[in-house]
Amino acid sequence: MEDKGMWPLALQALQALSSHYVPVIQQTAAQLKLPEWCTGILLPALSFDPEPVTAEKMRKRGAYTAESLYSQRLSEAARQELLQETEHGAGEYRLTARGRQAAESILQAANECMSRLQPLPEEELEQLAALLKRLVEACLQASSPPGKWCIELACRLNTGISPHLLVRIDHYLSDLSAYRDDAHLAAWQPHGCSGQAWEAFTLLWRGEARTLDELFSKLERRGFSREEYRQALDDLIQRGWLQAEGEQYVLTPRGEQIRQAAEEQTDAYFHAPWDCLSENELEALGSLLTACGKS
Repeated sequence: MEDKGMWPLALQALQALSSHYVPVIQQTAAQLKLPEWCTGILLPALSFDPEPVTAEKMRKRGAYTAESLYSQRLSEAARQELLQETEHGAGEYRLTARGRQAAESILQAANECMSRLQPLPEEELEQLAALLKRLVEACLQASSPPGKWCIELACRLNTGISPHLLVRIDHYLSDLSAYRDDAHLAAWQPHGCSGQAWEAFTLLWRGEARTLDELFSKLERRGFSREEYRQALDDLIQRGWLQAEGEQYVLTPRGEQIRQAAEEQTDAYFHAPWDCLSENELEALGSLLTACGKS
């Protein structure tokens, strides 16, 4: 099996695992009387620890979300005594004792959920964990580009070696997902467009939206206004990547070429470290991921 066909299988396995523990995370947050958005602040804050978390750092990791939304949520978490501003102020925060306890309780609940799952025999889980670990290590050691911002941050949440194989597997899959983000950022950011413009461009390229209203409906959660997305589309038109046809936006041939090239560059960056595995090991990994994705 070629390594290029492996990422969809890995993503399917990660989604299968998360379908079990995401409801547990939500339930635990509700029991702690935390707002729904709070885990998206507490867990990143825990991964940055002992360094402070800022809206700028969160925007670097989540390039498609407005920095103002991160600022708002960090400030609200501080009002709820989950975070506290550092002595430097200026939007720098650290977890409070209450915030750390909440974050660790959420992670513990997710890990306990996974420890009860058995999608594969123990021996096969051990093999899957070992192969994924080698891949993550190869990604961390790969030459640049891409950078390592996303994967290194993801790895920081994996404090120590869990005794539960499925927890480790989930961590490794999450690390690979983060490296995929590193690869994609390295592929499109040299074009110099904004994150909101690139995400809108991608949705149009995939055929998931055609008008500004459709885009805004899908992306409103990112914290940008409808007008900001209109300005992003205007920028893409000026670049020659889009053209307006009435209320619809259509990629130009140049736009199709740019977006397809970015996807191919993402694949090239992402898959470069996979040569750490032999052909037989890739075949085994594909089979194991397929079985895990059906759990």
